Amino acid sequence: MIIEETNIPNVLPDNIQESKIFLANSIIRNVYPLFNEVYNWNITEIENLKKDLKEKKTEVSVRKNELQEIVDSYKLQKKLSKLFDRIEKLIKSGLIYDGTLKHETIILLKIATKLSEEKIDYHLQETLRTISKRFSK
Repeated sequence: MIIEETNIPNVLPDNIQESKIFLANSIIRNVYPLFNEVYNWNITEIENLKKDLKEKKTEVSVRKNELQEIVDSYKLQKKLSKLFDRIEKLIKSGLIYDGTLKHETIILLKIATKLSEEKIDYHLQETLRTISKRFSK
């Protein structure tokens, strides 16, 4: 029988705990670099994803603000269009040729695009009231 010497320690009943610890340390020493690389790669990947998420959130926020401005502008233009339609109705019905109403309408047409939404709503109500008063007679 040929006996070969190896680096594997002999396991005897009196040194079984030491053998377990030695074997566990050997496994950890060989496998730990693999886990460390995977862990570091995962950490890097998570940091990259967080950075991408932050960039996307800022982009969404900017686009949301742009869209909100467009919607607000659209609402204002729609109200102005409605106001101009009512003024057109006043002109067609002949009410506009009244002295004070004509002067107020000319001023309103000059500054209509600079008015706030509340003022436009007020003038919409006033023109509607004037039109309804005219056609109710």
